[in-house]
Amino acid sequence: MESMKQTARRIAGYVLCMVMVILPAGAGEHGYLHLGLMPAVNSIPLLVAQAEGFFEAEGVTVELEMFRDQLYRETSLQTGRIDGSVSDLVNAVNAWYNGFPVQVASRTDGLFALLTSPRSGIDSIDAWPTRGRVQLGALQDSVIFYEAYRMLGEHGISPDRLDLVPTFQIPQRMEMLLQGQLEAAMLPEPIAFLAASQGATVVLDTRMLDSTATVMLFTPDAMRTKGSAIQAFFRAYNRAVDAVNANPDSFRDVIVQDGEFPPPVRDTMVIPGFERARVPSRAEFTHLVDWMVARGMISRRPAYTEIVDPRYLPD
Repeated sequence: MESMKQTARRIAGYVLCMVMVILPAGAGEHGYLHLGLMPAVNSIPLLVAQAEGFFEAEGVTVELEMFRDQLYRETSLQTGRIDGSVSDLVNAVNAWYNGFPVQVASRTDGLFALLTSPRSGIDSIDAWPTRGRVQLGALQDSVIFYEAYRMLGEHGISPDRLDLVPTFQIPQRMEMLLQGQLEAAMLPEPIAFLAASQGATVVLDTRMLDSTATVMLFTPDAMRTKGSAIQAFFRAYNRAVDAVNANPDSFRDVIVQDGEFPPPVRDTMVIPGFERARVPSRAEFTHLVDWMVARGMISRRPAYTEIVDPRYLPD
């Protein structure tokens, strides 16, 4: 009969083998995360955390995958091919509504701009037409349109007078704007300011708002099984936020190269001030859900706790 020590050694060896099978080679002490991001400014803290070795220092191995197609990113989340992603609250609520729940673990700091075509005759928000309709390049069920709705509302302009022209590819939307095929468009930074450098006019951007509905989300499986890795991720994220805020210009080369941003935006790109990881408030969540219900995007309302989970943020 095996002694208790022999049995314990056998169990420990079995557990070690299982960990070696589950974790990629070289995974940190807190494990491994495969995360998706888009070429937008709210991905900057992740890019800097990777470049500066903050993930490694916090004991987590993070693989970052750049997506150009939002639909492919969402499919990768739903199938569990990635553990989490830089995304937005509209996508999170839509995923819940369609039976593929994801969990928002933190808010992020996105930056979007409303631009007008050089052929539109609208060279400022004061010149926005008070009659008639304006063609806007944006998707109805998108955070970009939600932010346009909020900004125009702040200026007393009814978003109901917008004719939405759906364009899935951001570069295509920019080209349509510059060629006058769209009167206006919502674009993320840094593409927005690339368009501005080629003749479009920035009439509003989301720095006028208290926050944007951009978030960091994870699959339920990742939240359930990789809690320690997610906590380590956010510790590294906060370190990156502090580093960028202290000296944003020192990271321009890293941001452009690793974020796959167009090289011409290196010197002109707006790098916003970032906040440490925190969750959307209940009031922000309710406002967005109200908007989605009013527009017929969803017919059932999720509870705040069904979408937002703050348990993995650093103290």
